[in-house]
Amino acid sequence: MIPDRSRAHELIDHLPRQTWHERSFAYWAEKQLVANDSWWKPLSTVVVGTATTTMSLFLRLGFRKVVVDDLHKLTDVLERERNRPIVTVANHESTADDPIIWGVMPARLWWKPDCTRWTLGARELLYKHPILNAFFALGQTIPTVRGDGIYQLAVEIGLRKLNENKWVHVFPEGRVNQEAQMLRFKWGVGRMIMEAERTPIVVPMFFTGTKQIMPLRQKVPVPRPNPLKSTLYMKVGDAMDFAPLVGEWKAARAKLSSEEAVRLDEQVRIAIVDQLWGSVNSLKIESAVKIQKLGLDDNQ
Repeated sequence: MIPDRSRAHELIDHLPRQTWHERSFAYWAEKQLVANDSWWKPLSTVVVGTATTTMSLFLRLGFRKVVVDDLHKLTDVLERERNRPIVTVANHESTADDPIIWGVMPARLWWKPDCTRWTLGARELLYKHPILNAFFALGQTIPTVRGDGIYQLAVEIGLRKLNENKWVHVFPEGRVNQEAQMLRFKWGVGRMIMEAERTPIVVPMFFTGTKQIMPLRQKVPVPRPNPLKSTLYMKVGDAMDFAPLVGEWKAARAKLSSEEAVRLDEQVRIAIVDQLWGSVNSLKIESAVKIQKLGLDDNQ
């Protein structure tokens, strides 16, 4: 079940190219997958670094208070010499969560390509025009089609980045959720964790405060923070290691028939995403106590 390296290229080869927009999308999907052109790294660094710098200023000027607990649990993993990729998972409060939440990262990491995330983002919202195609591709946002399942191009590109020892962030709820209860997590992140060549280190996160500045169904989809009122709270959890589980899965799978292997794959994916959901939900429960203690709950 280790992914065929040619599958992503095959999916790109089958993308439609009838219109200018379609040709642009296919071009940038391929460039994003490979990301080895001489111009890619400097341009991508500028786009991601500028966006992160802007979001840091946005948080400082637009919010009354920003509180982040245990950010070191992520930055320590990012900055140490590592031989495994990183996956972060979090709840999804608004369409502006990424890039807003990355404004909390320390300035020393803003312009370091190895310490900036790749993320999965809704194609229908982001990749609407050739200029936006270029911007979001260089911004390391992988175009995801909701409902296309766990074998779609976005997951293949995500796997490619993990196999290159990168950091991939996922909002596993699969869509914006501004209700009190988190949605069940989608299986795509489970597949990426299982099938990466080296099992990723997984860091769970929970945050709240973005849904107040960008509620669903507002007429103009633009964040509207109030410097006198808006607050953001984030908590980073302990790193999770699925390597033992993945090792057991691979060993067991080798002894099974194709039909039995498919069933086992599904069971392990469910076990992984259930653990991820439980970790993020635990952070949510812990955060509620801290938010109340800090007096931030008036706006949460």
